[in-house]
Amino acid sequence: MVRKERIRVLKEGYKAPGPVAYWMSRDQRISDNWALLYAQELAMKTGEALAVVFCLVPEFLNATVRQYGYMLDGLREIERDLAALNIPFFLTTGSPDLEILGFLNQHHIKALVTDFDPLKLKRQWKKDIAKQLAIPFYEVDAHNIIPCWLTSPKLEYGAYTIRPKIRRLIPEFLEEYPKPQKHPIIWNLKRDRVDWGKIKKNLSADNRKCELRWVEPGEKAARTALGQFITDRLDVYDMARNDPNKAGQSDLSPYLHFGNISAQRVALEVVKGKVVGKSRDAFLDELIRRRELSDNVWFYNDH
Repeated sequence: MVRKERIRVLKEGYKAPGPVAYWMSRDQRISDNWALLYAQELAMKTGEALAVVFCLVPEFLNATVRQYGYMLDGLREIERDLAALNIPFFLTTGSPDLEILGFLNQHHIKALVTDFDPLKLKRQWKKDIAKQLAIPFYEVDAHNIIPCWLTSPKLEYGAYTIRPKIRRLIPEFLEEYPKPQKHPIIWNLKRDRVDWGKIKKNLSADNRKCELRWVEPGEKAARTALGQFITDRLDVYDMARNDPNKAGQSDLSPYLHFGNISAQRVALEVVKGKVVGKSRDAFLDELIRRRELSDNVWFYNDH
C-alpha cells in the first residue's frame, strides 16, 4: 500500500462506481511510481478498470522539438508497456484544464489521481480542474523521496536548513517499491490508438532541425544509464563531477527531469552498491537534499 503521507486530497468529491484514471505528468514511467500504484490501489479496491492519460501541451516554456521528441518517445514506450498490464494509455493535446476534464467526462471516470508538481502553472491547472469536479481528486508525490509537504511546512533557505529534516525522515521513506500488477479488470470503453506521427507533426514547439540527441529516452534507457554510472563513474564523482575535461557526471538529469526514473530508485541502487565514502555522499547530497530543496522553494515561494 502507498503511504498516506505521500497523498494529498485536492477534492473530496463523491466516489461512485466507475473507472479510475491516473493523469500522468511529471513522472513518466510505470515502475517505481507511487501515483500509478495508488491509482491501481483505488481501482482494485472497488473492482474497477484503470487508465493512464497524458495531456500534451503543444507549446510549453519554450521547449523545442528536441525536448518534445525525447518525451514522446518515452511515452510511446509507456503505452506499449502499460498494454501488457491491461492498462490503456490515452494522449490528449491542448490545455490540461480543458482536456483532462473532457477525458473524465467522456469516459465516466469516477476518481482521478495525479503526480505532484510544485510549478505554479501546473498547480493552477489542478485548481481549475478541482473546482469543476464532483469526483475525488488525489495528488501523490512520486517525484521526491520524502513528500515535499512533509519534509518541511515552510520555505527553506538553503541545504543546511533542510538537511536535518531530511536526515530525520529518510530512513522511513527510502523504502523499496512494490511492482504494479497486471490489472484484472479490462477496459471495455472505446479507445483510439495514439497516432504518434501525427502528434509530432502537429507540435507548435520550435521545430528547427537540431543535431542528434546524446541520450536515449525512456524508462529502460534510464535504468541502463544508472547502472553504467554506478559501475563506471560513481567512485570518482566527488573529484570529477566539476571537471569539464572528464566524464564525471551521472548523466541522469534528463531521466530525472522527465520522470523516466525515480530519485528514490537511484538512491536505493546507489546505497546498495559497493561505492562508499565521499563520492557516494556527494552524489546523494545533490540527488536528495539539494534536489528536494528546489521543490521546497518552488512549492512555498509565491514569487
